[in-house]
Amino acid sequence: MIVSMSKVQVLGPRRLLPRALQVLHGEGVLQIRSLPDGPRAALGGDGRRALRVVPLVDAERAAERALADIAGRLQELLVLLPAPDRITGGADEGLPDDVAAPEFGARLAPIEAEVRAFSARRDALQAERDLAARYARLLTALAPLRRALPAGEQVTTLGILLRRDRAEILHVLEREVRRMTSGACVLLSGNVDREQIGVLLTVPREAAPAVSRFLFERGIAEIRLPERYTGQSLLDALLLLTRRSQELPAEIREAEAGLMAISRRWHRPFTAALQAARSRRARLAAMASCGETDHAFVIYGWVPAEQRVRLTAALDAAFEGRVMVVDHPVSATDYDDVPVVLRNPPYVRAFEPLVGFVAWPRYGSIDPTPFVAGFFPLFFGVMLGDVGFGGLALALTLLARLKGWGGEIGRQLTTIALASSMSAIAFGVLFGELFGALGEPLGLHPILFDRRTAALSFLAMALLLGVCHVVLGISLSLWSALRHHHEREALARAVVLALIAAAILAGLAHVGYVPSTVERPALVALALLAVATVFLGGAIAAIELVSTLGNILSYARLMALGTASVMLAEVANRMVEIFSSPVVGVTAAVTLHAVNFAMGLFSPTIQALRLHYVEFFDKFFEGGGKPYEPFALTNQPRGAPA
Repeated sequence: MIVSMSKVQVLGPRRLLPRALQVLHGEGVLQIRSLPDGPRAALGGDGRRALRVVPLVDAERAAERALADIAGRLQELLVLLPAPDRITGGADEGLPDDVAAPEFGARLAPIEAEVRAFSARRDALQAERDLAARYARLLTALAPLRRALPAGEQVTTLGILLRRDRAEILHVLEREVRRMTSGACVLLSGNVDREQIGVLLTVPREAAPAVSRFLFERGIAEIRLPERYTGQSLLDALLLLTRRSQELPAEIREAEAGLMAISRRWHRPFTAALQAARSRRARLAAMASCGETDHAFVIYGWVPAEQRVRLTAALDAAFEGRVMVVDHPVSATDYDDVPVVLRNPPYVRAFEPLVGFVAWPRYGSIDPTPFVAGFFPLFFGVMLGDVGFGGLALALTLLARLKGWGGEIGRQLTTIALASSMSAIAFGVLFGELFGALGEPLGLHPILFDRRTAALSFLAMALLLGVCHVVLGISLSLWSALRHHHEREALARAVVLALIAAAILAGLAHVGYVPSTVERPALVALALLAVATVFLGGAIAAIELVSTLGNILSYARLMALGTASVMLAEVANRMVEIFSSPVVGVTAAVTLHAVNFAMGLFSPTIQALRLHYVEFFDKFFEGGGKPYEPFALTNQPRGAPA
């Protein structure tokens, strides 16, 4: 449901504004809003604005800049430092209390230098390790070719890497280099790995620069050894790389141990200081949304109605009545600006992202989340409706939940998946399906009907669900219109509901489910109600009637997807009979069941969402709401307070 909000003003002496913001920040229940245009324009008797935006004085601007700098430095340090395996620092780590003070930055500087030195050394060593491993493999592959190349000081050996799919370029390369060197060159190649070919090219020393330029212009990668190995022969470089590869892991561990020692002592103080810097910056930024007169301050904002008493009590305790909270009624004209807090039971709360995917509900409207939580698993189960597939989905869901995949979002998704899987299992029992008809030898038989043969019954069930869903949407629209005193709209919705009831009654009488004497009066009522609908809503109402009928017929997709799923399972089960080889038949059956299972997870999800977004939400949902974002400490969760 949508939580009721209060529109409040916080008033007090101007000198108490910084402390008042600190208290509000700690309480974390007030969403501050900018000054309304009316009060900003109001002028005092001397021509000055009676209420104006609080300006930041030079000292506050300097503090804001210092806090931004310190927060950036602390954030960078925390990124560079590993998470500590234990805490070794004491309560007093020698950091000044005021994070904006120059002394704080001065104390931070030597620690920064030490962290950067260890981090730079670790990164350099890791880069060298990676290069060493890469070139050691490369030089190992090319070293045997070195003996076939001419030696001497008058020649230069170049190394080249080529992708295997460009191997044909070797002939072009050799032809061009021979032309450039008048035939005084030797080219040898060998496989480095499954993707690359290594090439050694010996040319006269004076021709080497021109050949290098030619390779660069053709986009051919020339092997460049790390700088410390330049000037070495190929075999000498290989020996140095091998020796260095054995030394690097210990040096890397030494650098990482230095970072960990710093983290054990400073990670917690740095985290607390970063939190303090962000909080102070947030309070300074919030001043730009506050107003002041010559002697008082005013803060406009929104707070959940149930939290207003708590906020008032906190301010009274801090200021002994010198700062007060004035509550104003929320009118319909405010609804576009009022932030929205959704409060639902844990199960229903998991479906809130499905609603937010379309839009956040507008304040004063209806929260559709409880209805999505009820109908989404229902529709999913009707379409999948198989004990076996539902059991597989349930097992995968439990595994994902046990592993904690996806964090909080993953937990919400697994809640939806749990409900949908159990719905599929329940309908599988009702339809008597276990991977199609494999449950029959186990005594599993249809309770409602067999989806393979009872197409009309399945269609009737799907349309009945559609009628219930659409009628619920129209009923919610009727209730919303009554609540906001839109009498004409409420009457139009009531007429549409009566028209649907008359149409259903006439249809039931026609097929013999109710006495036939009811059919004619129902048809007469249907005609009169159709005229009344057009009278109340105009030509658009006639179009909406046709659209409503189309919405109901859209629920036939529940039957279509469900029938497709069971028939595909039936085909898969017959694969063993079709193929003469049992192994081939079982393989084909399992493959087809796997495809059916994948489709059974994806298609019902999409179609169940579509039925909500298009056929259901269209009747009553009002989007455009703004999520509640209270002025709270950054380590507090955003959203409705507990």
